[in-house]
Amino acid sequence: MDLAGKVALVTGGGTGLGREISLQLAGRGVDVAVNYSRSVADAEATVAEIRALGRRSIAVQADVADARQIDAMVSRVVGDLGSLQILVNNAGTTVFVPFKDLQGITEADWDRLQDVNVKGSWLCARAAAPHMRRAGGGRIVLTTSISGLRAGGSSIAYAVSKAGMQMLSRCLALALAPDITVNTVAPGIMDTRWGARWGQEALDRMAREAPLGRYPSLHDIAAGVVFLCENDSMTGQTLVIDAGRHMPI
Repeated sequence: MDLAGKVALVTGGGTGLGREISLQLAGRGVDVAVNYSRSVADAEATVAEIRALGRRSIAVQADVADARQIDAMVSRVVGDLGSLQILVNNAGTTVFVPFKDLQGITEADWDRLQDVNVKGSWLCARAAAPHMRRAGGGRIVLTTSISGLRAGGSSIAYAVSKAGMQMLSRCLALALAPDITVNTVAPGIMDTRWGARWGQEALDRMAREAPLGRYPSLHDIAAGVVFLCENDSMTGQTLVIDAGRHMPI
Protein backbone atom coordinates (compact mmCIF):
# COMPACT_ATOMS: atom_id res chain seq x y z
CA MET A 1 0.00 0.00 0.00
CA ASP A 2 1.30 3.41 -0.92
CA LEU A 3 1.22 5.29 2.37
CA ALA A 4 1.30 8.82 0.97
CA GLY A 5 -1.90 10.68 1.81
CA LYS A 6 -3.23 7.98 4.12
CA VAL A 7 -4.47 8.57 7.68
CA ALA A 8 -3.17 6.61 10.68
CA LEU A 9 -4.23 6.31 14.30
CA VAL A 10 -1.40 5.32 16.64
CA THR A 11 -2.50 4.45 20.16
CA GLY A 12 0.04 5.43 22.76
CA GLY A 13 1.56 7.43 19.94
CA GLY A 14 3.15 10.27 21.87
CA THR A 15 5.99 8.56 23.74
CA GLY A 16 8.64 5.89 23.28
CA LEU A 17 8.02 3.45 20.46
CA GLY A 18 4.64 5.01 19.66
CA ARG A 19 6.28 8.38 19.03
CA GLU A 20 8.84 6.81 16.71
CA ILE A 21 6.10 4.99 14.79
CA SER A 22 4.09 8.20 14.46
CA LEU A 23 7.09 10.12 13.13
CA GLN A 24 8.13 7.41 10.67
CA LEU A 25 4.61 7.19 9.27
CA ALA A 26 4.55 10.97 8.90
CA GLY A 27 7.86 10.72 7.07
CA ARG A 28 6.12 8.45 4.54
CA GLY A 29 3.45 11.09 3.92
CA VAL A 30 0.84 9.85 6.41
CA ASP A 31 -1.40 12.14 8.45
CA VAL A 32 -1.30 10.86 12.04
CA ALA A 33 -3.72 10.95 14.96
CA VAL A 34 -1.70 10.56 18.16
CA ASN A 35 -3.65 8.86 20.93
CA TYR A 36 -2.71 9.32 24.57
CA SER A 37 -4.22 8.39 27.91
CA ARG A 38 -2.47 10.74 30.36
CA SER A 39 0.67 12.11 28.68
CA VAL A 40 -0.93 15.11 26.99
CA ALA A 41 2.27 17.19 26.85
CA ASP A 42 4.17 14.36 25.13
CA ALA A 43 1.34 13.81 22.65
CA GLU A 44 1.15 17.49 21.78
CA ALA A 45 4.93 17.63 21.32
CA THR A 46 4.75 14.68 18.91
CA VAL A 47 1.90 16.34 17.02
CA ALA A 48 4.06 19.45 16.65
CA GLU A 49 6.91 17.34 15.24
CA ILE A 50 4.58 15.70 12.73
CA ARG A 51 3.20 19.04 11.60
CA ALA A 52 6.77 20.28 11.17
CA LEU A 53 7.18 17.44 8.65
CA GLY A 54 4.32 18.92 6.64
CA ARG A 55 1.63 16.43 7.67
CA ARG A 56 -1.65 16.94 9.47
CA SER A 57 -1.85 15.65 13.02
CA ILE A 58 -4.11 15.76 16.06
CA ALA A 59 -3.77 14.54 19.64
CA VAL A 60 -6.72 12.47 20.84
CA GLN A 61 -7.23 11.41 24.45
CA ALA A 62 -8.84 8.03 25.14
CA ASP A 63 -8.51 5.07 27.46
CA VAL A 64 -8.26 2.18 25.02
CA ALA A 65 -10.02 -0.13 27.49
CA ASP A 66 -13.20 1.99 27.28
CA ALA A 67 -15.44 1.21 24.29
CA ARG A 68 -17.27 4.53 24.33
CA GLN A 69 -14.02 6.48 24.42
CA ILE A 70 -12.64 4.41 21.56
CA ASP A 71 -15.71 4.95 19.38
CA ALA A 72 -15.56 8.69 20.07
CA MET A 73 -11.83 8.78 19.30
CA VAL A 74 -12.20 7.02 15.95
CA SER A 75 -15.13 9.24 15.01
CA ARG A 76 -13.05 12.31 15.76
CA VAL A 77 -10.10 11.04 13.73
CA VAL A 78 -12.31 10.45 10.70
CA GLY A 79 -14.12 13.74 11.23
CA ASP A 80 -10.95 15.82 11.56
CA LEU A 81 -8.64 14.01 9.14
CA GLY A 82 -11.20 12.72 6.64
CA SER A 83 -10.61 8.96 6.65
CA LEU A 84 -8.73 6.14 8.38
CA GLN A 85 -6.60 3.51 6.66
CA ILE A 86 -3.99 2.57 9.29
CA LEU A 87 -4.36 1.54 12.93
CA VAL A 88 -1.35 0.82 15.11
CA ASN A 89 -2.39 -0.73 18.42
CA ASN A 90 0.66 0.34 20.39
CA ALA A 91 -0.85 1.44 23.73
CA GLY A 92 -0.15 -0.98 26.53
CA THR A 93 0.56 -1.39 30.19
CA THR A 94 2.39 -3.78 32.49
CA VAL A 95 3.33 -4.56 36.07
CA PHE A 96 6.75 -5.76 37.19
CA VAL A 97 6.25 -8.88 39.32
CA PRO A 98 8.59 -11.92 39.31
CA PHE A 99 6.99 -15.01 37.80
CA LYS A 100 7.37 -17.02 41.01
CA ASP A 101 5.50 -14.40 43.04
CA LEU A 102 1.95 -15.50 42.22
CA GLN A 103 0.53 -13.47 45.09
CA GLY A 104 2.25 -10.32 43.86
CA ILE A 105 -0.17 -9.75 40.99
CA THR A 106 -3.52 -8.47 42.20
CA GLU A 107 -6.78 -9.29 40.47
CA ALA A 108 -7.04 -5.61 39.58
CA ASP A 109 -3.57 -5.74 37.97
CA TRP A 110 -4.53 -8.81 35.96
CA ASP A 111 -7.81 -7.33 34.75
CA ARG A 112 -6.21 -4.01 33.81
CA LEU A 113 -3.52 -5.65 31.68
CA GLN A 114 -6.03 -7.79 29.81
CA ASP A 115 -8.38 -4.82 29.39
CA VAL A 116 -5.75 -2.46 27.98
CA ASN A 117 -3.56 -4.84 26.01
CA VAL A 118 -6.05 -7.37 24.64
CA LYS A 119 -9.52 -5.87 24.85
CA GLY A 120 -8.21 -2.44 23.92
CA SER A 121 -6.69 -3.80 20.71
CA TRP A 122 -9.97 -5.51 19.84
CA LEU A 123 -12.05 -2.42 20.58
CA CYS A 124 -9.84 -0.24 18.42
CA ALA A 125 -9.89 -2.71 15.53
CA ARG A 126 -13.66 -3.08 15.79
CA ALA A 127 -14.15 0.68 15.67
CA ALA A 128 -11.66 1.30 12.87
CA ALA A 129 -12.51 -1.54 10.47
CA PRO A 130 -15.74 -0.10 8.99
CA HIS A 131 -13.96 3.17 8.17
CA MET A 132 -11.06 1.29 6.59
CA ARG A 133 -13.42 -0.69 4.39
CA ARG A 134 -15.17 2.49 3.27
CA ALA A 135 -11.74 3.89 2.39
CA GLY A 136 -10.98 0.85 0.23
CA GLY A 137 -8.96 -1.20 2.72
CA GLY A 138 -6.42 -0.77 5.43
CA ARG A 139 -3.71 -2.00 7.73
CA ILE A 140 -3.79 -2.95 11.41
CA VAL A 141 -0.54 -3.58 13.28
CA LEU A 142 -0.37 -4.67 16.91
CA THR A 143 2.72 -4.11 19.05
CA THR A 144 3.09 -7.32 21.04
CA SER A 145 6.28 -8.70 22.60
CA ILE A 146 8.65 -11.62 22.68
CA SER A 147 6.89 -12.34 25.98
CA GLY A 148 3.81 -13.33 23.98
CA LEU A 149 5.78 -16.03 22.17
CA ARG A 150 7.68 -17.59 25.07
CA ALA A 151 7.27 -17.46 28.83
CA GLY A 152 9.09 -14.45 30.21
CA GLY A 153 8.90 -10.71 30.64
CA SER A 154 7.82 -8.29 33.32
CA SER A 155 5.06 -10.50 34.76
CA ILE A 156 2.84 -13.49 34.03
CA ALA A 157 -0.08 -11.14 33.45
CA TYR A 158 1.90 -9.23 30.84
CA ALA A 159 3.06 -12.35 29.00
CA VAL A 160 -0.46 -13.77 28.90
CA SER A 161 -1.87 -10.49 27.59
CA LYS A 162 0.72 -10.33 24.81
CA ALA A 163 0.02 -13.94 23.85
CA GLY A 164 -3.65 -13.00 23.68
CA MET A 165 -2.79 -10.16 21.33
CA GLN A 166 -0.93 -12.61 19.09
CA MET A 167 -4.01 -14.79 18.70
CA LEU A 168 -6.28 -11.77 18.37
CA SER A 169 -4.23 -10.55 15.42
CA ARG A 170 -4.55 -13.90 13.65
CA CYS A 171 -8.29 -14.04 14.25
CA LEU A 172 -8.70 -10.47 13.01
CA ALA A 173 -6.61 -11.32 9.94
CA LEU A 174 -9.16 -13.99 9.05
CA ALA A 175 -12.15 -11.85 9.92
CA LEU A 176 -11.07 -8.74 8.01
CA ALA A 177 -9.52 -10.27 4.89
CA PRO A 178 -9.20 -9.46 2.07
CA ASP A 179 -9.70 -5.73 2.59
CA ILE A 180 -7.61 -5.27 5.74
CA THR A 181 -4.35 -6.93 6.72
CA VAL A 182 -3.54 -7.54 10.39
CA ASN A 183 -0.04 -8.28 11.64
CA THR A 184 2.07 -7.92 14.76
CA VAL A 185 5.52 -6.65 15.61
CA ALA A 186 7.08 -8.48 18.57
CA PRO A 187 10.03 -6.53 19.98
CA GLY A 188 12.48 -7.68 22.57
CA ILE A 189 13.72 -5.32 25.25
CA MET A 190 13.62 -1.68 24.15
CA ASP A 191 15.28 1.58 25.16
CA THR A 192 12.18 3.09 26.77
CA ARG A 193 11.13 4.20 30.24
CA TRP A 194 9.70 0.73 30.82
CA GLY A 195 12.86 -0.91 29.54
CA ALA A 196 14.94 1.13 31.96
CA ARG A 197 13.05 -0.44 34.87
CA TRP A 198 14.94 -3.68 34.29
CA GLY A 199 18.12 -1.99 35.50
CA GLN A 200 21.40 -1.55 33.65
CA GLU A 201 22.85 -4.90 34.70
CA ALA A 202 19.89 -6.80 33.24
CA LEU A 203 19.90 -4.66 30.10
CA ASP A 204 23.60 -5.34 29.54
CA ARG A 205 23.04 -9.08 30.04
CA MET A 206 20.18 -9.15 27.52
CA ALA A 207 22.30 -7.26 25.01
CA ARG A 208 25.12 -9.80 25.40
CA GLU A 209 22.68 -12.66 24.83
CA ALA A 210 21.68 -11.30 21.41
CA PRO A 211 23.77 -12.41 18.41
CA LEU A 212 24.00 -8.76 17.35
CA GLY A 213 25.34 -7.83 20.79
CA ARG A 214 22.69 -5.19 21.47
CA TYR A 215 18.96 -4.71 21.72
CA PRO A 216 17.00 -3.17 18.85
CA SER A 217 16.58 0.56 18.45
CA LEU A 218 13.16 2.17 18.48
CA HIS A 219 13.90 3.27 14.92
CA ASP A 220 14.35 -0.34 13.78
CA ILE A 221 11.17 -1.54 15.48
CA ALA A 222 9.12 1.32 14.08
CA ALA A 223 10.54 0.59 10.63
CA GLY A 224 9.07 -2.91 10.99
CA VAL A 225 5.65 -1.41 11.64
CA VAL A 226 5.97 0.80 8.56
CA PHE A 227 7.01 -2.23 6.50
CA LEU A 228 3.86 -4.11 7.54
CA CYS A 229 1.75 -1.10 6.62
CA GLU A 230 3.28 -0.97 3.14
CA ASN A 231 3.25 -4.71 2.43
CA ASP A 232 0.28 -6.07 0.46
CA SER A 233 0.86 -9.80 0.93
CA MET A 234 1.38 -10.38 4.65
CA THR A 235 -1.45 -10.97 7.10
CA GLY A 236 -1.72 -12.92 10.33
CA GLN A 237 2.07 -12.78 10.71
CA THR A 238 4.47 -11.79 13.48
CA LEU A 239 7.64 -9.83 12.80
CA VAL A 240 10.13 -10.48 15.61
CA ILE A 241 12.63 -7.64 16.07
CA ASP A 242 14.99 -8.42 18.94
CA ALA A 243 18.53 -8.46 17.49
CA GLY A 244 18.29 -12.26 17.28
CA ARG A 245 18.10 -12.86 21.02
CA HIS A 246 15.17 -15.26 20.77
CA MET A 247 16.15 -16.89 17.51
CA PRO A 248 15.16 -20.41 18.72
CA ILE A 249 11.49 -19.31 18.44
